[in-house]
Amino acid sequence: MLTQVDIEDRLIGYMDALEEATDLFQTLSEEAAVAEADAKSVWAQAYLSMSGPVRQREALADLEADEAERIYKVAEARMKAAREHLLSLRTAIDALRTLNANVRVQV
Repeated sequence: MLTQVDIEDRLIGYMDALEEATDLFQTLSEEAAVAEADAKSVWAQAYLSMSGPVRQREALADLEADEAERIYKVAEARMKAAREHLLSLRTAIDALRTLNANVRVQV
């Protein structure tokens, strides 16, 4: 059985992890935003440099921007994973707070 001290120790650990995860999320969000802007810029530059029918220019611009788009999608996925980690930490903290309240009632 967990004691109030055990729960508080775990809460402190989760709070530290939450702070670190929040900082990481900020960094990853910024990286994803830059990667998205880069991908859009590469696509637009490629599109504008092409000639021919619209569909052909779009397809060629897609090919030209493929690597930048891939980098953006990976950055976006890392950001989403970090967001899920934040949610998981918050859920764990909420569960420990509930346990802590129950332990206080029992004492």
